[in-house]
Amino acid sequence: MSDDSQALRIFTWIVPRVNSTALTKCVGFVEDTVVWMEPYMTCHLNDTFYNPEWRKGDPLAEKMRKDVDSNLKDPEIMKMFESGMAKAAQHDNLFPQENFTQQWVKEKLEDSEPGKKFIFIKDQSEAISDHLERLPENVPTRHTFLIRHPREVYTSWKNMATSALHPRDPLPWDECHAANDMYHMAVPEFYQTQYRLWKHVKKHIDHEAIVIDGHDLASNPDVILPKLFEKLGIPFKESYLEWSGDPELVYSTWKGSPVLVIFPSYSDITSRAVHCTKFEAPKNPRGVSKPEWEITNELKEYIEGAMPFYEEMYAERLT
Repeated sequence: MSDDSQALRIFTWIVPRVNSTALTKCVGFVEDTVVWMEPYMTCHLNDTFYNPEWRKGDPLAEKMRKDVDSNLKDPEIMKMFESGMAKAAQHDNLFPQENFTQQWVKEKLEDSEPGKKFIFIKDQSEAISDHLERLPENVPTRHTFLIRHPREVYTSWKNMATSALHPRDPLPWDECHAANDMYHMAVPEFYQTQYRLWKHVKKHIDHEAIVIDGHDLASNPDVILPKLFEKLGIPFKESYLEWSGDPELVYSTWKGSPVLVIFPSYSDITSRAVHCTKFEAPKNPRGVSKPEWEITNELKEYIEGAMPFYEEMYAERLT
């Protein structure tokens, strides 16, 4: 095995809306590091969102497809899409969406990266949970888990869901359903899935898997980031606490599909994070969401269901 194949693969497994893209942007400026942006999630989208046979006949799945088709007929959205694809064609770090299968990703992550010491992969816990046999083998790996209080996550998720499939005419808050309007993901089970993955990884793959709370990281990056890097064997520099806000540095270096590297940065999904220059301290205490984000019935159910899983992981977080 070549020295290049010995680059440390660092997985960060997430639930959505945990400040993970800001962390990814930070790590993207670490010397001798290459970044992958949610390659297994890209596979998940191919299996669900872009698969015309997925849950065919299910009213919620058919509504999702109808919303997507409507967007593809919107001239302004198509203009944005074409602009993004033209940008993607300029960069060999971006791969066609159709390439992404779990086996293809496994092989890519096993490939050598000449001149690199670290390969950072940020991905959704849900996207790998049923495909653990497609994790890379015979290469060094570490695993981290990024968490955040369920109230902060689910309210932020619902805010995103109001416009994710309705960018030109966002849904009113009380008409948007956090799960039904983002049907390709198992929204109620975000935390259960991440918890099960954490338990599996600790038992079978990385006994020293690291848990980081996104609120802690954003509040005290000067404390959390050096400790995280020390545990991962990454030399820390104070300069890593700030970085360029130029999104072109993301588009031209992060590996993945344009669908997740470029397009989310055109909307509220990752725009702030892709343009950020440092971690931004939260305006509210942990577990407190924006007052205008009302806790609707489904949010109350999901938050309450997630708390036991979150609290056990939070108790083992890096401090």
